[in-house]
Amino acid sequence: MDIIINFLYDWGYLALFICMALENMNVPIPSEIILGFAGFLVSQEIFSFWPTIAIGTAAGIAGSVASYYMGYKGGRGLILKHTAKGGLTARKMIAAKDWFEIYGGIAIFTGRLLPGVRTFISLPAGIAQFPMPEFIGLTILGTVPWTIFLVYAGSVLGHNWQKILDYKLEIALVCVVISTAVALGFHLYSKRKQKASKDTHENI
Repeated sequence: MDIIINFLYDWGYLALFICMALENMNVPIPSEIILGFAGFLVSQEIFSFWPTIAIGTAAGIAGSVASYYMGYKGGRGLILKHTAKGGLTARKMIAAKDWFEIYGGIAIFTGRLLPGVRTFISLPAGIAQFPMPEFIGLTILGTVPWTIFLVYAGSVLGHNWQKILDYKLEIALVCVVISTAVALGFHLYSKRKQKASKDTHENI
């Protein structure tokens, strides 16, 4: 953690972009630390709030697109190769794959709100060759609220920004509930829409 903090403090917005891009390329750098400390820097008037949000979001999109292409080029063999090793990373990758296979495109949005899953959701989207414009749109929708929340929390907590880490479980549970509710709602809406379309065609 000290390495990330020192990097952000010394290199500013450039370090923020690099760290968030790497986090979204599946490098295990917790966004709670990156964005939480960035929020602290906002409270110290070293960073400005909205530029921090913009850079964090842009980096998240850049890293997600890179991860998407890894999946696009590597195919299912990429996931099989890494999950065969076991461990926490493998479990997160499998969770992301399962989330995407259950909920499809909406999983890209909701997955961004799920700690662990959020960094790996781009891989199965790339493997499935999900349309890039929609992928980027859903990535933005999911990345922006997560970025705003953590930066704002860090700025409000100030010198106590690390308390974000003390509530990781509570944050994760809230995000799971929200993401599941959105995903289920969208899934049921899609099913109802498909059924209505099918009934209309049958009645013609």
